[in-house]
Amino acid sequence: MKVARIIGIAMLAMLLVGIAGAQSWTAVKAAPNLIGPMLQLRDGRILAHSDQGGNANQWFILAPDANGKYETGTWSGPFAMQSGYAPFFFSSAVMLDGKTIVVEGGEYNNGSAVWTTIGSRGTVTPFGSVSWVVNNPPSGWGTIGDAQSDLLANGKYMQANCCTKQTAFYNGPNSWTAGPNVLAVRNDESGYTALPDGRLLMVDVQVNSNCSNSSKSSEYYDPNDNLWHCGPQLTQQLWQQSDQELGSAVLFYPSNKYPKGGVFQYGGNSTFTQVLDLNSFTWAAGPTLGNLQQADGPGALEPNGKVLEQLSPGLFQSGCQFAEFDPVAGTLTNTVNNGFCPGDSSFVGHLMIFPTGQIGSMDYDTVIQLYNPAPGVVSGVAPTIIPSTTAYAAGSSNNILYGIQLNGLTENNSYGDDYQAATNYPLIRFTDSNNKVWYGFTHDDSSHSIAPGKVSFTKFDLNPAMPKGTYKMQVVTNGIGSNSVQVQIH
Repeated sequence: MKVARIIGIAMLAMLLVGIAGAQSWTAVKAAPNLIGPMLQLRDGRILAHSDQGGNANQWFILAPDANGKYETGTWSGPFAMQSGYAPFFFSSAVMLDGKTIVVEGGEYNNGSAVWTTIGSRGTVTPFGSVSWVVNNPPSGWGTIGDAQSDLLANGKYMQANCCTKQTAFYNGPNSWTAGPNVLAVRNDESGYTALPDGRLLMVDVQVNSNCSNSSKSSEYYDPNDNLWHCGPQLTQQLWQQSDQELGSAVLFYPSNKYPKGGVFQYGGNSTFTQVLDLNSFTWAAGPTLGNLQQADGPGALEPNGKVLEQLSPGLFQSGCQFAEFDPVAGTLTNTVNNGFCPGDSSFVGHLMIFPTGQIGSMDYDTVIQLYNPAPGVVSGVAPTIIPSTTAYAAGSSNNILYGIQLNGLTENNSYGDDYQAATNYPLIRFTDSNNKVWYGFTHDDSSHSIAPGKVSFTKFDLNPAMPKGTYKMQVVTNGIGSNSVQVQIH
């Protein structure tokens, strides 16, 4: 338990000063309440959880303005979960139907330290509100707590139990199927990272007697046999026995140096980092940055291929610093801080890429800060759309759009066990000749795979308020836009 987390966090000054290389921060119009975890809805809006401020059963929605900008967007809500459920540090995912949100467990509930099994199921009205009802836990589970979760390539949602080896698959409202046990002592404090081949990676934070009795073990789930397997051994131990904390693990893009891409894993109460080369499937020591570490904390992948990290010294200590890992150069360097740093610790940070390619940062404040990374998109990672028609009826539903890499090549955002905000699914954006932006509502994708070159389709509904006319249509995934196609809304 991290009782030090339950602290009222003061309003922070908005430091919006850029540095050389174009990196800078921009503030979003203040939310109605303190904001922590964020999720990307499938109509371009951002769902944000009210956290640490006494209203942790509430969610708010940020919609972009008419030009697609979030800085000057509009807040709506609150949209409250059921009475009695107000969690901190929980599992979450937006399901492939686009309309269902799963929120499970919590390390705290109503401000009290527990490993609750309470859950909630949200139903999204496209372009509208969110409503919540109770979602029962897997049968027989006494804990979920701050356990990790993931939406697999096959579309199944896997939920971990914080305090046991157990996993479970979500079948739908109040229904679960038992999954395979992990090989480690328990799931607690580890995170899940989806790999391009459909496997799920986990770095252990206990000595794993099933994997060489090692303190440097990793393991992976293989959907082909529905089992966990011992993975490659790390070269350094990333956790301390006293706290067993771990940092984020971000899957980064392929390059000449890493032909299949790799994973950048930050240490917990440790300055060490590790890089998993997916080509050789081996770990190697990564760069370090002074005394900075990440005993819980966020990382997110920029369109230019660098990984943005929020770091701090020691265990839950203040003094945070934003940094960028460059996989090609093999470097880890400071970048400009927003107003949250250096006052906070890494563990209160949340990062999630927005459809604009900016990375949203929240530290339980009322103002989201948007990181503007250096421009550029890694070659070959953008989605490609292959429309079967260029004419759509105004307000129509269940239109089908085919494409390549519609889910991107990474889940993009990582924290570990306490926060999941994967954005590896397509959004559809329409821009008119006056640069007015509308989003469709995507749903029921044929695949959730992040494999390179994957061909799939998504269905989409048009916003009934969208005027008839000529638009440029593109898919946006992980903040990266596809090719544009001119379409007519009639």
